[in-house]
Amino acid sequence: MLKQLQTAYEQALHNLVFVDFANKRVVSSGGLRGLEIELAKEKACRKDLIAAINLHFKRGDFDLAIERIGALSKRVDYIKNLENQVKAHRRNKLSEIASQFDFEKVSVVRYDANPS
Repeated sequence: MLKQLQTAYEQALHNLVFVDFANKRVVSSGGLRGLEIELAKEKACRKDLIAAINLHFKRGDFDLAIERIGALSKRVDYIKNLENQVKAHRRNKLSEIASQFDFEKVSVVRYDANPS
């Protein structure tokens, strides 16, 4: 049952869309903003899992707490991956902006560029 709940929760998070009704547009459809929203969703999920773990420990449901800890460790890895993607996206955007300026003695290299 836990696996089914996790699957349903993940699908609900992927289907979540933020809408700006005043301007009649979808707020996020990808890019840096999409990554930031996905990161915020995952951090909220992490907080929910921590609350569930605490509740299970208080009730003495150690098996359920251990299952939630396993789910939490997977979410932590995914959050770290998202944070690295956001950092890389910001670095590359900064590199793109900096490359528009004329530098005499400085060259701009993308963060994910191959050293060759």
